[in-house]
Amino acid sequence: MIQRIQTIFLLIVGLAMLVFLFAPLWQKVDTNSGASYTLTAFYLETVTSPEEGVKNEFSPYVIPGILGLLSVCVSFIAIGMYKKRMRQIVFATINSLLIGTALGLSAYWATQAEGNFLPGIQGSYSYGLFLPAISLVFNSLAVRFIRKDERLVRSMDRLR
Repeated sequence: MIQRIQTIFLLIVGLAMLVFLFAPLWQKVDTNSGASYTLTAFYLETVTSPEEGVKNEFSPYVIPGILGLLSVCVSFIAIGMYKKRMRQIVFATINSLLIGTALGLSAYWATQAEGNFLPGIQGSYSYGLFLPAISLVFNSLAVRFIRKDERLVRSMDRLR
């Protein structure tokens, strides 16, 4: 049954992690010199001056992006496994680990960047950093409702 509430929760997880892939996580801008730093799920974008242009640094900042991409795939695979609830629980649990790791690494690199670049200026965390946390909540709700369905089906099997 694809119309279950956990399907909606897993869809929200997939969409939130998809937006996480393209959203900025952290930004810092110096208005005097024109320098700016933007951290996304895949790279750290550096503009030291308007004349030099944009430099993207991928290593090691690409890891949360890869984990987020895997999380999107796992959540959509879990939606398709509605007939096999125990396997769906396993996929959702793996998804929680992927999301938690992506969130932890993103938060770590955002706080590291805060101290390393333009030390006298305050940076700002963007909405992209909070999307994995929202996904984690909805993923745990999905697991809860999948387990509830599994208990209901097992109790009906006892009545037969």
